Amino acid sequence: MTAAVFPWSCGTVVQITDCHLLAAPDAEYQGIRPYRHLQRVLDSLRAEAPLLILTGDLTEDHSPASYVLLQQLLADWPAPVFLLPGNHDERAALDALGQIQPCRSERRLQLPGWQLWLLDSKGDTPAGNFPPERLSELEEWLGDSSNQPIFWFCHHHLLPIGSFIDRFDQQDKAGLLALLEREPRLRGLAHGHCHHAYQFIQQHFVQVGCPASSVQFLQTPDWQTEDQGPRACRWTFHASGELQWEFLTF
Repeated sequence: MTAAVFPWSCGTVVQITDCHLLAAPDAEYQGIRPYRHLQRVLDSLRAEAPLLILTGDLTEDHSPASYVLLQQLLADWPAPVFLLPGNHDERAALDALGQIQPCRSERRLQLPGWQLWLLDSKGDTPAGNFPPERLSELEEWLGDSSNQPIFWFCHHHLLPIGSFIDRFDQQDKAGLLALLEREPRLRGLAHGHCHHAYQFIQQHFVQVGCPASSVQFLQTPDWQTEDQGPRACRWTFHASGELQWEFLTF
């Protein structure tokens, strides 16, 4: 993970998550064709040309062909793209794709008035993992950062949302929660994994779930899915420190 900081002059970012691509464009996942869903998202956003942050589970079957399809979809995107791993992703394949333009490998973004940190929460199971060495790196980033507010993007959620997916949340969360409690610059976390659009605000901290570009998960004790059309989340980080987000349906 590089410590380099990527500067970006615009405060608008679009988050896309849980694409669940398969090896063929018309292959099905939970009754939909995830490649076509993601294609519709990108086609709809192309004129706007926002910076993209893709927060994991970008493929479903881990296949090399699925990453080729992802690269083809992103190849001519007119703005930087940042890729984060989810539990379904192969980190080496995603890292390799991150070296091909327009994808970028930086994990800290500098926007006017804001810092965005892109965290790797992938572990060896479907649940999130954030080992001590990653936590130490965050401590180093805090030490050499400005006084601007900080916002996190990652795959797994930190605070429970009240459905079956909570048993696969960020498992070793104590260190991250301790950071939040003592560091007023940390303003929130945007994640994927839950396939569910929601927001949770607690004092100065907000946790927001980005809906999936594939299918959504119902808020039930067992796993159930629903096709609501491809979805995403638009973020606006104002230089004044104000933060806005909008759930998108295409």
